[in-house]
Amino acid sequence: MNTTNQDITFDQVHTAKKQRLLTEMMESTCQEILKLGNSNPFLSTCTVCHSHKIKNFTQRFGFFMSQCQNCKHIFCNPMPDKNQLNYYYNSAMKDFENEFFLESFENRIPIFNRRIEIIKQHLPTGKLMDVGSAIGIFLTAIQRQQLDYELFSCDPNTSACELLRQKFPSLTCYESMVEDLTMSAQFDGITMWDTIEHVSNPLLVANKIHSLLRPGGFWFFSTPNTDSFEWSVAGERHVQILPPGHINLFNKASIEHLLSQSNFHLVDSHTLNGSLDISYVQKLLASGDKVFQDNAGQLITSHINEPEFASQLAQFLIETRKAGNIFVIAQKQG
Repeated sequence: MNTTNQDITFDQVHTAKKQRLLTEMMESTCQEILKLGNSNPFLSTCTVCHSHKIKNFTQRFGFFMSQCQNCKHIFCNPMPDKNQLNYYYNSAMKDFENEFFLESFENRIPIFNRRIEIIKQHLPTGKLMDVGSAIGIFLTAIQRQQLDYELFSCDPNTSACELLRQKFPSLTCYESMVEDLTMSAQFDGITMWDTIEHVSNPLLVANKIHSLLRPGGFWFFSTPNTDSFEWSVAGERHVQILPPGHINLFNKASIEHLLSQSNFHLVDSHTLNGSLDISYVQKLLASGDKVFQDNAGQLITSHINEPEFASQLAQFLIETRKAGNIFVIAQKQG
């Protein structure tokens, strides 16, 4: 698979309107959410590895984020409670999110094409369920390749499920949170794209995924990778720190802890889109902020706008698993 073709940039998948209005939309939404209060306690242990060695990482939109000093996992602390989450996922933010997904729909297809090439190597056919399908970008990529999967979807949003049923008549769509599904193990593969960072109890979800898979079944998922080039530059000011939406932010070490506890074997992991890191860091450096320049280092600062250097660095990030979104292949054990 040639991962350097069709390099994907930050501006292609994050529309100009999103970049302009995201902070404003988050601030106004979170002001209302914070008024609801929070019944959840402050956590004294990591949500993944359960270490007591945690410290404050940053505050964003009125929510505090902690970081585990053992596995470097970043998590919202305290976690937003059910009322706060219900408000957030039924607010104007959801419509705003769907709008920029629709506007960048075709630009996002190549992201999934790359993942599908790898999925086919592990699971060429079978029953495949996509969790958190939203407007169906991944399902569209699958459909266009005319692959031999029996497709299922799980999404708690009513309007999303209605849209999916219209677009994919043969699709079986469960309007539910995945952890609320009650069927027995029946899927050969389950996909979850940039969803687990939204989950307040990752181990609960991982255990449910395990229970839904047949013996030897695969869990394919992606999530922001905090052990990456772009995170090393952006740090606590990274655009993906978005509580109460993003409330668990992973790296390979914390993913390994999660998989081990839920009886999955880590088959492999990939960070396929190094060009996204490059284009995001280019935007950070263009702001002239000395913190970003110091983080990136003088060498990178002076060369990152040279096309050949940028391309080679993007490939380096892919090969060393240091690009900003990690794609995981895990296999059920037991």
